[in-house]
Amino acid sequence: MATFQKRGKRWRAIVRKAGHPPKSKSFSTKAMAQRWAQETERSMERMEWNDPELLKKTTLAELIAQYKEEVGAIKALHSTKERSLRYISESIGNRTLAELRPADVIAYGRKRQKKVSPSTITVEVRYLAEVLRTARAMWSLPITDQVVKDALIIMNQQEMTGQSQERDRRPTEAELAKLRAYWVNTPRETPMCDLMDFAIASCMRLGEICRIRWDDIDVTDKTIVIRDRKDPRKKKGNHQIVPLLGDAWDIVQRQPQIDKRVFPYRPATVSQLWWRIAKLLDIHDLRFHDLRHEGISRLFEQGYQIQEVALVSGHKKWDHLRRYTQLKAGDLHRG
Repeated sequence: MATFQKRGKRWRAIVRKAGHPPKSKSFSTKAMAQRWAQETERSMERMEWNDPELLKKTTLAELIAQYKEEVGAIKALHSTKERSLRYISESIGNRTLAELRPADVIAYGRKRQKKVSPSTITVEVRYLAEVLRTARAMWSLPITDQVVKDALIIMNQQEMTGQSQERDRRPTEAELAKLRAYWVNTPRETPMCDLMDFAIASCMRLGEICRIRWDDIDVTDKTIVIRDRKDPRKKKGNHQIVPLLGDAWDIVQRQPQIDKRVFPYRPATVSQLWWRIAKLLDIHDLRFHDLRHEGISRLFEQGYQIQEVALVSGHKKWDHLRRYTQLKAGDLHRG
């Protein structure tokens, strides 16, 4: 509620609103004072009133810590988000919310581009915007994510940010044969040959492969439960039953039951072995995850329909599956 006081030849407007400290300002006319009071009240109602007195009491690092504690208690933060927010806090967290400027976000991006891709910077900066929006919605802090929006305009222009590049790398038969020959002749505790062939046959991610359990196998239907399968909205509890096609079933059956998991190995260990041996064999830019790409592409080449491939891969949208098909115009001719 605004009140007005005449002091000599000037008018003083005083605005009081719950959740905000009182604000006052003097003008030469009452009309000017009334107009300022109305604009100020509207800004406060829209939570756009960036009052330095309120915002300068909290640093960005403190806000991020509050976000992790309170929002994380509702839903556990993904490790990527947790790590990204830590980087932001360590880099520009000493800024108060009143001091935070687009230039700070841009400076953070410049620092990070020495280590990560533009798509990663985009994700990290968007996490910051989410923290600022949450502060406004949950804790009634008069702040918006406009600082990030303004920064992103410049960062996009300078190609500091961008979208991730879709990979279309598939292993050649010669590369797969070279890897199999090495692992067959160099036995080790981690059955890399079986892991490689199972990844292609099952179209699973490495983390999913290392989580599957013996008691999740249905011997009758030859299916398996993939627990907490990756999903942009909900991973925890996102369990899916998928068929073990082709060689996948036989590979599972020949694994020794020494653990509750079928493949009781750390994904990081498997990944490190993969990179080391690929480098040793002079196989360039082939990731273990590319085996999933290979498996999905093979299903399409074998004539499986979209809905059938999606049942195996876990994809929910055709747009996400399209890049795996690599269809060519000539493929549409029927013999």
